Amino acid sequence: MPAAIVPQTLIELGQQEAAIKYQEDYQGGTWNNINKYAAETPGMASYQGQSWCVIFLLWLAHRAGDITIMPQTPSCATAITTYQSWNRWSWYPAVGAQVMLGAAGQEHTGLVYRYDATQIWTIEGNTNNGGGSEGDGVYLRVRNRADANVYGYGYPKYAAPMVTADPNWTNDPALNKTTSGTAAAYAPYPGQDWFRTGRTSPLVLAAAKRLIAVGAGSYNPTNDIGSGDLTAWGNWHVTCGSPGGAYAGYPNETVWRALQVPHSH
Repeated sequence: MPAAIVPQTLIELGQQEAAIKYQEDYQGGTWNNINKYAAETPGMASYQGQSWCVIFLLWLAHRAGDITIMPQTPSCATAITTYQSWNRWSWYPAVGAQVMLGAAGQEHTGLVYRYDATQIWTIEGNTNNGGGSEGDGVYLRVRNRADANVYGYGYPKYAAPMVTADPNWTNDPALNKTTSGTAAAYAPYPGQDWFRTGRTSPLVLAAAKRLIAVGAGSYNPTNDIGSGDLTAWGNWHVTCGSPGGAYAGYPNETVWRALQVPHSH
């Protein structure tokens, strides 16, 4: 039976996306909202090119194995009313909660991975760290709980009680999902643009260790992509039978998945 989804499952998947610095497509001098999350999340492909902050969280739930733990909508407003109908809405943060942002919570969203008396730490898609209104990728953010932009919180249907600041919250077992999916065993493909010399990420080190373990290279693994990493990927491409043709300088998804790189944050 698959493992049940707990808050840490989504948090770890989200932190990985932030660690690999995932960004939407950039064309004609602007970010265009084209992203892998809309393409890979069931029911969301038709919303490609639109705001994807909600879709990113649905992608996390889908990757974890059960998209139904969250409202299946790209709309912040609909997510709020759905959580309220589930009796899983709170004005207080919780670890793993979906924070709704904006004057009425309808403008943006993120996943809370930590909170204290004054702040929340979040994983957010379609945002940035520069303060501009145009989001471009997945980032870790810190927000003040008292900020007028922080509206409220939806509690996904995890299979375990949530750590919450809500003094009135009751962990009713009937509100939890007792059977659900499991996170992917290995790290998902980060996309061809991720394989650039100088890229820094814990995932680089995890991949390098796997390349060395399978005999594709012999070098000192680090968090930074260097020529040794790209050469090893080329060797591994050949070992895999060169799927997709000649090595293009970066591994395709087939070659990446064959290496079975573990999650790393």
